[in-house]
Amino acid sequence: MPERTASGKSLSRNSLALTVSAAVTGVTGLLYWLLAARLYPAREVGAASAVITTATMLAAFGNLSLGALFERFLPEAGARARAMLTRGFTVGALCGAVLGAGFVVVGPADEMFTGPLDAALFPLAVAILSGFALLDHTVVGLREAGWAATKNIVHSVAKLVALVAFAFTASRAGMVWTWLLLAAGCAVVLAVVVARRVGTEYRDGPVTLPPRREMRGFLAASYGIYVVGAIAPLVLPIVVIATLGAEANAYFAICWSLVSAVLVLMTMLTGPFVASVVSAPEAERAPAIRRETRRYVTILGAVAVAGVLGCAGIAPMLLGLLDPAYQEEGVPLLRIVAWAFPLAIVALVYNALARVTRRLRLAVGVQLLVAVVVLGGSALFLPEHGIRAIGWSYVVAEALAAVVLVVPLRRMLRSAAQPIGAASGAGSNSPSDSISRSSDSIGA
Repeated sequence: MPERTASGKSLSRNSLALTVSAAVTGVTGLLYWLLAARLYPAREVGAASAVITTATMLAAFGNLSLGALFERFLPEAGARARAMLTRGFTVGALCGAVLGAGFVVVGPADEMFTGPLDAALFPLAVAILSGFALLDHTVVGLREAGWAATKNIVHSVAKLVALVAFAFTASRAGMVWTWLLLAAGCAVVLAVVVARRVGTEYRDGPVTLPPRREMRGFLAASYGIYVVGAIAPLVLPIVVIATLGAEANAYFAICWSLVSAVLVLMTMLTGPFVASVVSAPEAERAPAIRRETRRYVTILGAVAVAGVLGCAGIAPMLLGLLDPAYQEEGVPLLRIVAWAFPLAIVALVYNALARVTRRLRLAVGVQLLVAVVVLGGSALFLPEHGIRAIGWSYVVAEALAAVVLVVPLRRMLRSAAQPIGAASGAGSNSPSDSISRSSDSIGA
């Protein structure tokens, strides 16, 4: 296993790779569906979109936050890295396939699938997207986020070419299976590269993993954060439709897709930070935390500023080109919710450090608070204020989260700034230990 050092594998480089990947795949994804709408019948586009979106969502739930586990513990796995990845990918694929099979039984199969064969293969589709997603987290744990960026960009361009090449079929099956088979091909290539890296450089490496009980607790807490965080995006469209109707939901969906793109990118940047800090040798962990936290906050700040400028300035012009009604209804929401991006930095930095220290209980609780405030505020004020109520609810939720977390975050950073053993006496072996104890003292 290579020496655990951040040299040559900087947080900035990996964050830039993920940012470029998110930008390219976002643009090509939008172009994909615009072309699909022109080349294929609307019914086929709608069904294909439902199949791909549902399979992606089920794969994410079926992966059980194993990606967060890889980002946090793969740098410490040493000779156990291959076994960790093998078990993780197997569990993710099986859980995804089970969820996919369950969806075929209870979901709208007649509307989504062209026939029994497509329905029967749907669990396989979920399993493919499970591996495709887990590979991104795996290479972040290896501090090679550029590999994930390359995979995602190649897939996004290739599926665009395939969309045009198979337009003569005018079939949802053509859209779905070219998308999935290309994803499988890209995943196989990257999996081979990862297997070679792990098999050569990690084969004889030292294992510094914590006890399995702690790793299971970390996994459960990470999954709790993901599930709670996914509640609002899943429920909000239902609340909007029930309260304001389908037309208002169209305005909300387009605008919220822009907001989600910024929030997802900011969340993705947690992985490179965690992997960079954990990869530092134990004796250098304290300066690594201080150094990488400064870089991480700077990167998050840059993304937040770009998000504010995009939502307040660029997006309104794009909505005007789309339809004046979208601009009239959506611009107020975008300009309100843009205030939440800088506020979200506090929670993101706290969650990232909580992953490093393996103390996530407070993070789970705050994520639940955010979901309750967003959903409760939206349901309460939508009838009177329209979709702008969602923006204000989200800003209030992030502000409350920042207030709750700012003191615990300061304690974490103060512990990291102390020399080894200074924070908790001569018996302390690691700065991360003292941070963990600081987190415990506040119930994190």
